[in-house]
Amino acid sequence: MLSLILLSLVATAPYTQAQSPKQNQLQEALANTAGQIETTDTGVEDNTANSLRAGPRGYNLLEDMTVRKKIIHFDHERAPERVVHALGHGAYGTFQSYADWSNLTEACWLQAGASSDVFTRFSVVVASNGGSESGRDTHGFATKIYSQCGNHDLVGNHVPSFFINDGADFPDLIHAVKYEADKGFPTGGSAHTTAYDFFTQHTEGTFQLMNVLSDLGIPRDVRHISGNGVHTFRFLNAAGKSTLFKWYWRPVLGHRALVYDEATKIAGKNNNFQRIDLYNNIAAGIYPEWEILVQLFPDDGTYMWNGIDLIDPTIVIPFEMNPPMTLGKMTLNKNPTNFFAEPESISFAPSNVVKGISFVPDPLLQWRLMSYDDTASHRHNSPNGYLLPVNRAIVPINNNYRDGYMQPLLFEGASTSSPDNIGGVIGASINSSLINGTLPYTSAPPEVATGPIGRYPNLHDSFGQARTFWASLDKHAQQHTVDAYRFELGHVSDQGVQQRYINNILNKVDNCLARRVAQGIGATLPSIGSGPSNKTNATATVPSFYPLTQAFEPNKSNAGLVIGILADDVRLSLSDLTAMLPIFSAQKVSYEVISTHIGPLATGVSANESFVTTSSIFYDAIIVGSTANTTSINNTLAAFEVQQFLQEAYGHGKAIAAVGTAGASQLQAMGISVNSSIGIYSGTPASIATAVLNALAGPVRFPQRFPVDDPAICM
Repeated sequence: MLSLILLSLVATAPYTQAQSPKQNQLQEALANTAGQIETTDTGVEDNTANSLRAGPRGYNLLEDMTVRKKIIHFDHERAPERVVHALGHGAYGTFQSYADWSNLTEACWLQAGASSDVFTRFSVVVASNGGSESGRDTHGFATKIYSQCGNHDLVGNHVPSFFINDGADFPDLIHAVKYEADKGFPTGGSAHTTAYDFFTQHTEGTFQLMNVLSDLGIPRDVRHISGNGVHTFRFLNAAGKSTLFKWYWRPVLGHRALVYDEATKIAGKNNNFQRIDLYNNIAAGIYPEWEILVQLFPDDGTYMWNGIDLIDPTIVIPFEMNPPMTLGKMTLNKNPTNFFAEPESISFAPSNVVKGISFVPDPLLQWRLMSYDDTASHRHNSPNGYLLPVNRAIVPINNNYRDGYMQPLLFEGASTSSPDNIGGVIGASINSSLINGTLPYTSAPPEVATGPIGRYPNLHDSFGQARTFWASLDKHAQQHTVDAYRFELGHVSDQGVQQRYINNILNKVDNCLARRVAQGIGATLPSIGSGPSNKTNATATVPSFYPLTQAFEPNKSNAGLVIGILADDVRLSLSDLTAMLPIFSAQKVSYEVISTHIGPLATGVSANESFVTTSSIFYDAIIVGSTANTTSINNTLAAFEVQQFLQEAYGHGKAIAAVGTAGASQLQAMGISVNSSIGIYSGTPASIATAVLNALAGPVRFPQRFPVDDPAICM
């Protein structure tokens, strides 16, 4: 499954490190031990595979320092995992500025012709190392830009809002969604009592949770997700003009999602599915790309825009209200050399900004500015993590950060302070962080930085934005979201928490939503009319809230998708397969042939997967081979494992195609009738290959195969 067959299908020029300052810098850290005689940590040749013993059957000797050091090093090899976003992976790439944006910012990576190396790490919030990346969760999207004016970190998530609006609540949020303290489970999701007790107390996260419980919360892979800065930030240009902005990474490939049953099965059968998908596509030269978009807002000192609070990270400004502008594009084009030393050891912090970008008094952001560096120091057991190869800036670092665990530099001279007159670091100008000597890059304008000291709650309508999101979903997307609420709340053991969430959260979003969820888990249904209803008071839709729709993203790219082709010793001729390959290759789509066994088939086709080694969940669409020998239907393709394979794909709404009438007969035998309106096709090899790829470009899946809730629940 997910084999490197991509490599043989797509002919793309391999990545080279030419013109890449970061990759050139990393060359100094490479260690190649291939073919070398093993040594101890002191460089002495010695054998570490056999213990030093008192005779062939005697005790191990304490003086075996060689093996003792090997074991001691092994005992200390694991670093503490991140407290959140522990499970992750990533890749290197480049960022290219589209134009000269000096009218907005001095940031060097946004100037005319600027090209910068990057590393992006994708992650999930709740799951720990060893968990599944495909589970329902908020996915992290963090990018380090190695620019010519220093490192700049863009640290965001795949959905544009957040659960809380004050960093003081972050430890409580994570404690609540992680495993329950008295039980030690569940370890991979929020479907439990402590999480929903927290969500009931923090109504500001209603919109965020609905995003995660929609199909947006279970993306197919990281190549098809957005990155969102969540917060508002500040651009500053050379003249000192401040412009507020929000940033977004938009995938050039478009957005794709799983269905929940599929996601849970992927978690069980290949919990590394997402990192394998990214790795294989980059190895095959199919480089994923994202454009960076920004929404701009005037900085009048109020941090409000059209009545919307810009320093509340739970609030999203729809693109329909404030159309974003596109500043540049990121391309990921190189896999890591060493997983521990790069995606595991990289550290990000929203406080890492270059000149020309600064902050606003968002109470969640303000605590994040402190917390990320602190947790990185804890993980590395040292404040010197910024000097690790993956973290180090490509420009000179000159400061008085001295000593500490694992300090690798040999500082010359006696001076350890600035300013000084004995040959140390020269103190920077007192105005180096100012524009025209007046506006600090790291402070808010004075008119909003004053006021009575106190602990202030953030107050806004917690439910209106979620109501708009709900109204923006079609009936099938709504059904998936209802089912997700049912699953989550159905695993909440405290019925009081269940009912409070339904009454105090869902019913304030939409009465019908609340009643449908309650009906599904056996809770008390809120009375009809006790909450707002989109059926009686239509809510305006915001298509950009839910980019999975074909209307919002028509004609998606199919690059990097995988087709599963079912075959046997008489079904799927080599000529049929050959007719489909150019069509797949033209769109950079790969395929795998699945049969009862791996290896050559009598038709001349070779199967590279079997029904034991793979599953329909790893393919974006399925094609069934055909033969004139219809007895083969009963002998092989009617076997239970084949029926299960096709029925599972049908249940997940995937496009299915059959070559010729015999293949169509196999589908018909399982109650799957050819019907192009619901993604079931038959015809010549070329015609069905084209039909399947057209379906994958949009609508992608066919949920209309299945019913939705009885409307009577809401009447």
